[in-house]
Amino acid sequence: MTATKVSGLLLTAIINIFLEIVCFALYSIFRKQPSNANIYLAARIQREKGSRHGSRSFAIDNYLPSSDWLKEAWKLSEDEIMKTAGLDSLVFIRIYMFCFRFFGACTIVGVFVLVPVNYLYEQIFDIDTITSATLDKFTVSNVTDGSERLWVHFGFLYAISFLAYILLYLEYKHIARRRVDYLHSAQPEPGQFTILVRAIPKSSQQTYSQQVDDFFCNYYPDTYLLQRSVYADTKWQKSLEEIQRVSREVQFLSLLPAKERTPQRNGLLGLSGRKEDPLNYYLSHLEELKNKFKKFQAKFVEVKQEIPAAFVSFRTRWGAAVAAQTRQTPKPSEWVTELAPEPGDVNWRSLSIWFSVLWVIRIVVGIIFVCITILYFVPAGLAYTLGTLENLKTLFPFATQILSIPVVGTLVNGYLPSLLLAILYLAVPSLMLFLTEFEGYPSISEQEIQTCGKVFLFLVTNSFFLVAYGSVLNLLDQVIESPRQIPSLLASAVTSQVNFFMNFVMTKGWTGYAIEILQPKVFFLGFFWRRVLRKRQYGPYAESLPYYKALPNLLLFIFIGFIYVIIAPLMLPFLMIYFFVGYIVFRNQILNRYEPTYETGGRYWPHIHNRIVFSVFMMQIIGIGMFGVKHKPLLSTLSVPLLPLTLLFHHYCSLRFRPVFEEMSMQVAVSKDMDEEKKGLREQIYRKLRMAYLYPALQPVDYNDQRDSSSHAPLLSGQQ
Repeated sequence: MTATKVSGLLLTAIINIFLEIVCFALYSIFRKQPSNANIYLAARIQREKGSRHGSRSFAIDNYLPSSDWLKEAWKLSEDEIMKTAGLDSLVFIRIYMFCFRFFGACTIVGVFVLVPVNYLYEQIFDIDTITSATLDKFTVSNVTDGSERLWVHFGFLYAISFLAYILLYLEYKHIARRRVDYLHSAQPEPGQFTILVRAIPKSSQQTYSQQVDDFFCNYYPDTYLLQRSVYADTKWQKSLEEIQRVSREVQFLSLLPAKERTPQRNGLLGLSGRKEDPLNYYLSHLEELKNKFKKFQAKFVEVKQEIPAAFVSFRTRWGAAVAAQTRQTPKPSEWVTELAPEPGDVNWRSLSIWFSVLWVIRIVVGIIFVCITILYFVPAGLAYTLGTLENLKTLFPFATQILSIPVVGTLVNGYLPSLLLAILYLAVPSLMLFLTEFEGYPSISEQEIQTCGKVFLFLVTNSFFLVAYGSVLNLLDQVIESPRQIPSLLASAVTSQVNFFMNFVMTKGWTGYAIEILQPKVFFLGFFWRRVLRKRQYGPYAESLPYYKALPNLLLFIFIGFIYVIIAPLMLPFLMIYFFVGYIVFRNQILNRYEPTYETGGRYWPHIHNRIVFSVFMMQIIGIGMFGVKHKPLLSTLSVPLLPLTLLFHHYCSLRFRPVFEEMSMQVAVSKDMDEEKKGLREQIYRKLRMAYLYPALQPVDYNDQRDSSSHAPLLSGQQ
């Protein structure tokens, strides 16, 4: 790929900024329309129990862009985020805060110190000279081999490494303190009193439920409360989801005056049949769904098949904590226990997979993941290759004249490869989530956490290593011949792809946030539903924040930032724009669009911390290789101590903070148990626990209708 000039990069940036501004302007208009409130204000409406937003009368302000949503999102405090969306959402926002602090400091030093050091060597500081220069002039590539100026880069590597340690430590400490406060102040949740038991041994005399009851009555006689069996059939899920969807429609329709309920036809696709009040229509439809589900329940009770798993509830948190952290028998592969996920977080389909075969399934899934990652090298490499100006001229000779236009050639050469790769990766998160579903994780949150890891590894491998090396086989040959050359190979490859990753940040990063806030897929589906099918959606359907999509993308750009912070500091301003826009966009989405379906209490953070530390480690390896490529072996040797220092830092943080995220301390558990005992709240908690983990196919259908929309209602409603 030909070298990109600074003027070409600025042109690409201007186009992306223009698209971003247009999308934000459209969003500010669309969200004011009452017909779009269920899309853009879904979570807020759901929390406010049907409050209407947006004026129904004509007003010119409703069709003009405004910045009100920006101000509202910016003013949102940490405590408000906690109250509105929980600790998991706050952890996600705190990642952006870390990026502001770390990359903000790096940007100031990088732009005002490293860029001049890289550029000002027999160069004239003239604006015309700068805009016509290639980007390589501003990277470490422009520094002469063996130059003493590399000492500046060496000092910067050490400085930002220690800055990363300090900020990561403070962030871990802050989030750990938030989690402790959350555990102290949280209302009683079913998962605090319940454990999940798997790998129950088979018995010819007793059913699994009888075995569980006998086992815990025998070994935990003072704290054992009850057990709930798990069954193999999960066909009930779609039926229950439909009942809950229609119930929400009924709920919101009942809040509207009759004159605002648009009559609709009750025939095929709303195109035929007689018109009737939608409330009556949905009430009759709900009753029909309930009757069908009750018939299914009757058949289910007759043929239900228990599986070797159960939820066991205890009278105290202390009893649950002891049982969850204790090996129950001398055989570690039997009676495996862990704290149960909250009812809204339970992955019922995964529980039907027998525990004894999970390790085999996970090995198979790991092999499939590796194969998919390698197979993606082919279309990704093809997209990257086809995106070059020279190859397009070869493939489409009739377009040579158009491609020869400087502006067109610059955009195609810089923008097209990153655009093709961004499109190619759209399906990756859903594909990885589908793979992870087979691994049998008992909670939706754990499934998403594991999916985040797969997607991040996939994106790093494909977006970074594939593009950096061009040929995996060529890389392997060089590594096999001389493993010591790995840092130098990394540094050489990374330096040669600065142009691509700058455009990648703008294309996938900036444009990705524009798509996130505009929600074009949901918008056009809603438009089709209203205008073509002539139906109206009365109830908002707030989604949960898709961590398995959002987190890996954010961590990928953090990884890119660490890789290029020394080699190409000119990339840092583009990343800062990415972090700033993402910070505003997701604060707005958390406030208005996303409603959590589960709460882990910040358990995402240790996994995020691990991947950021990995990025720091890779930055140091590439720094060592960079000094080797530049024939400064002394600086390479002096940089090596950073690697064990990073590993020691990671180990210390894991020992110091990670246990806080894995289990509740006995001190907190006992103190909360004693407090509830004094207040006489135990019996109320026990009554709620009897229904909390009852298998959904056996629950009274009216009970499902009354569930809290967040799916993690506390055991004591209104209790602080």
